[in-house]
Amino acid sequence: MAEGVGVQTARFDSSELTRFTAAVLERVGVPPIRAARAATTLALADTRGVSSHGVARLGYYVSHIQQGTIDPASSLKVVRETTSTVVFDAHDGLGISLAPEAMDACIVRAETAGVGFCTVRHSSHFGIGAAYVLPAARRGLGALAMTNAGPLVVPAGGGSAMLGTNPIAFAVPVGDGEPPLVLDMATSTVAWGKIEIARRAGKAIPSGWALDEQGLATTDPFAARWLTPLGGDHDGGGHKGYGLATVVDVLCGPLAGSLWGTHLASVQRPGSRPGLGHCFLAWRIDAFRDPQEFGHDLRQLLAELRSAPAAVGSRGVLAPGDPEIEAEAHHEVAGIALDAQVVIDLQRLADHLSVSPPQPRP
Repeated sequence: MAEGVGVQTARFDSSELTRFTAAVLERVGVPPIRAARAATTLALADTRGVSSHGVARLGYYVSHIQQGTIDPASSLKVVRETTSTVVFDAHDGLGISLAPEAMDACIVRAETAGVGFCTVRHSSHFGIGAAYVLPAARRGLGALAMTNAGPLVVPAGGGSAMLGTNPIAFAVPVGDGEPPLVLDMATSTVAWGKIEIARRAGKAIPSGWALDEQGLATTDPFAARWLTPLGGDHDGGGHKGYGLATVVDVLCGPLAGSLWGTHLASVQRPGSRPGLGHCFLAWRIDAFRDPQEFGHDLRQLLAELRSAPAAVGSRGVLAPGDPEIEAEAHHEVAGIALDAQVVIDLQRLADHLSVSPPQPRP
């Protein structure tokens, strides 16, 4: 197995990573306001400990823009709309900079009509789903966000990829000064970014994550070609992850008027226009019940989960999103540690585009 660097050598403030990312995206043609929003999303991923979707992905966006497969200046265009729904066409734009605007529209409709439902067609990778549901929850709304992705995941019983990692994100306000409850998960066993992290570190991946070119299970990240659906094989419940991924593809593909499955570009087919679709949903809590009563019951539910008896050798039961909350608190104090190879890649990107590189903490 080839060796990777896989060590953390420097820590950065989130604000510094945001500044650098925005400057890079502006340099390749992304309008300043949209570059800033995209940069915020990438920094949020690193802050929440989701390094697979953080600044390590910046080079991916830049390369697609420079290859012409993503139009950095594209804007959202309304295709059709009602009081509570809207369909946007991103026209091969940068998803991570345009999708926040689509979620804004969804939130506005939810606040006025009670529920907002929005889809986006002909887009590209939009970063972490939490970046879309968190703003809604902080405004007192419930929210869902989904996107399809290029074929990397083998369906239950299959031997080659037919679906993407197709993540689902969910958030609701908890109230009483507590952060929102957030679930942000791929419908595959892991995201492809975890394979990239293992490659940089030169470390084996756990059994059950991936398959090689022949469709056989592998623990070598460099041999990994396909990912397994959430649950792994059929005996492990892989058909459930496969089913969830299909639901996401229906909402983000045929319903949104975008592509799906094997029709989408993927990391295995660079140079193709991404063609992804997104789906956003937001709703007012008071459309269903009193928000204070909802918050009271939700806090009791979370307290019961966290106080459940721990399994032997376990740190105890966590509520969805607890690790990300802990990561945010830690990184705000200690800074964000980046893999040495990521730091090198960012420096090369800075040199290539004549942008001031991110400055680590003293």
